[in-house]
Amino acid sequence: MLKDILVPQLWGDISTAALRIACSIAAPSHGRVTALVGGSVASSIADAREYRPTGDYRSMCDSVAAAADEATRASEIELASSDVSWDIRRNSAYWLIASEIAIRHARYADLLVIEQPRAGLSSRRQFFSEVLSGAGRPVVLVPDSALALASAPHIAIAWNASREGTRALHDAMPLLRSAGSVEVLMIDEGLEERTHVGHSQAELTAHLARHGVAVEIVRRTCSGASVGQLIAERVREAGADLVVAGGYSHPHLMEQRFGGVTQYLVENARVPVFFSH
Repeated sequence: MLKDILVPQLWGDISTAALRIACSIAAPSHGRVTALVGGSVASSIADAREYRPTGDYRSMCDSVAAAADEATRASEIELASSDVSWDIRRNSAYWLIASEIAIRHARYADLLVIEQPRAGLSSRRQFFSEVLSGAGRPVVLVPDSALALASAPHIAIAWNASREGTRALHDAMPLLRSAGSVEVLMIDEGLEERTHVGHSQAELTAHLARHGVAVEIVRRTCSGASVGQLIAERVREAGADLVVAGGYSHPHLMEQRFGGVTQYLVENARVPVFFSH
């Protein structure tokens, strides 16, 4: 079960959508939501070291602490209206970058819930990729417009039989078992090894059935659109509440330069996406 859910709030502002989704995931298993507040001065230190006086570092730490106070108050207001157990955790390791802070605390969580990076905020996209690849924990990416997850959600699994996709499937099993309906989306990219019967729907369906998860198989074929676009289109068509997908099945640099399924979903998903790496 998903008992410990961590919501990093390390940028001064908070994501109420991430907190709402975290609470709705924690509720069925009587889990606990932890808002991790605080920040970092590390990004400023490298440039400032040569010419800033020592007092400036103290001033930066004071600014981070003041922002953490605001984030604590805002998180408390949001969490106090929920029906789940919760707490606020303050980061004191200001010298670490944001992803290092989140990864350190993720060691003691089952799941992280992170707000979707807004357009133009490359530092937050980098934060997501570093946390997903380094935390060893699944990450739910939440759009600002997301409401609490439905009590019996429709979940779409983007399945390609990759290591990352397999990890996501099994990490999400607690959510799949409590879902109202689950579909497995298989996209034929024209590669025989990706669509071979060995990765067949029969084996996957039987495997999930043994875990108490009944699924519908949905197949699509690439015909001009990218895999990411096909996933997004099917999610809208089916009214899915959550997508489960492997993250960064290809090297990060390749995804960032040429695009990829993960990159597309990070930038365009309109519902929460459960990623594992």
